[in-house]
Amino acid sequence: MAPSISIDTAAPSSAAGVNKKKSAAAAGSLVDEAELLRRRNSELEQEVAALRLELGAARQRAETAEEAEERLCVQLGDAEVEALELARAYQAQVQALAAELAAARGARAAR
Repeated sequence: MAPSISIDTAAPSSAAGVNKKKSAAAAGSLVDEAELLRRRNSELEQEVAALRLELGAARQRAETAEEAEERLCVQLGDAEVEALELARAYQAQVQALAAELAAARGARAAR
């Protein structure tokens, strides 16, 4: 027996038209999808820009708060130094008055 050969015939022109319609619909779908992605990308870029502005404002607030904290720490240090000086002066005055009182009591007892 001889081998048989099968030959496919070309698709009818109506099938080619259907394929062209499917290709056109697929291309239109890709264009729609691309446009949708462009719009979404634009929206996301706007959100990123807004977030960058917000981040910049937050950084500025943080820097301002840090500077204020540093000023408060300096003021607290100054107040602590002043309080220590006042406490030492008060203690010296109390000791001087105690010594004066002891001397007065000693002078009174000696009479």
